[in-house]
Amino acid sequence: MDAMTALMTQAETYLLQSDFDRAALIIKHAKELEPASIEPDVMMGRLALHLEKLDDARAILDGVIVRAPKHGYARMLLGLVHEAKGQHDAALLHFEQATRFAPGLMPAWFNQARLMLKKARLVEAAIAFERAAELAPDNVAVLAAWAQTLAKLGHARRAANTYLRCIEQNVANPFFVTELADLLVTAGEHSLADEVLEAGSKVFPSQGLFESKRGALAMQRKDLATALKHAREAVRRQPDCAEFLLSLAVIETARLHLDEARAAAEKALALDPRSWKALHQLGIVFEAVKQKEKAISFYRRAVEQAPTEWAPRNNLAVLLLEAGTPRDVKEATGLLEVESGRASATVQLNLALAHLKAGQKTLARQFAATAARLGVAGNEIAAEAGLLATALR
Repeated sequence: MDAMTALMTQAETYLLQSDFDRAALIIKHAKELEPASIEPDVMMGRLALHLEKLDDARAILDGVIVRAPKHGYARMLLGLVHEAKGQHDAALLHFEQATRFAPGLMPAWFNQARLMLKKARLVEAAIAFERAAELAPDNVAVLAAWAQTLAKLGHARRAANTYLRCIEQNVANPFFVTELADLLVTAGEHSLADEVLEAGSKVFPSQGLFESKRGALAMQRKDLATALKHAREAVRRQPDCAEFLLSLAVIETARLHLDEARAAAEKALALDPRSWKALHQLGIVFEAVKQKEKAISFYRRAVEQAPTEWAPRNNLAVLLLEAGTPRDVKEATGLLEVESGRASATVQLNLALAHLKAGQKTLARQFAATAARLGVAGNEIAAEAGLLATALR
């Protein structure tokens, strides 16, 4: 190793240790040793970037580019300077030039891909991430970014395979395991997803997320007993997680074990008093046991916490329509009319019923006809809407 290489290696070490004063001394010594060498200037530009002296970094690196226009590493650093200044188009231009002049420079491909992803150029980002992964096949950060981009493009199987490589490199990161399972579900590989989650559950015995996701998969299969087992295990592992308690409440409600469902939802609400989901679930439980006033109260509180969420507004409106007083009907209509343009048979039928209760038969017929048209043939909602539209002619 020659003297310049040794000095640059030493400066690199100090930079990685954030010992910027020593790094500066080494760079200065290297410049004195070989005044004509370009590498100390490149390293000084990098040091200025680390110190967030962006104007200084740009001036130094611009000088390097004048002397060596095809210096790929300097181009990449200049791209980082422009990105830090919010000049993304200029940054991307330098990253692209860096990959052209130094095609084996992995960080240049990674930075190019990262910025393309930020600019929603997903296909180009995926190609650049793939190139970075070819140059650094064991780099977990590169593999994870590539997998996420593939997932956004809808390439679930390729994304899953890439996440599998992440797991092989870093099994200690539960994020990769859950992402892999989610992608397998997207790809329709539910059994394999369950196997991945089971393995993750064994590797991370104190975390409930894997068990909760296994419960959700069982719910999709309508296997309530298995779903309950996993939901209870998730809560046992992390009893202070409101999300896991709510999942348990939903399963207990589906099993019509309403006391257990209420207890789980109340614990979730105690942990997060502003949780609209907990309030909504309690509304469902009280509606199921025919305590409609309490259900209305919880639905209304859920709407207050999450005014844009459809489910609590719809459930509240339905109970108000059942109450049938002019005041209740008016409130229900207001809740439903927010969604009047929504292409949902349920929304349109409920609006038809609201207007019918208010004595507005023409509007009721219009909404009922729309509901019948939107509903699936043979579906109860479509059938009810069709009968209502016919009766109001």
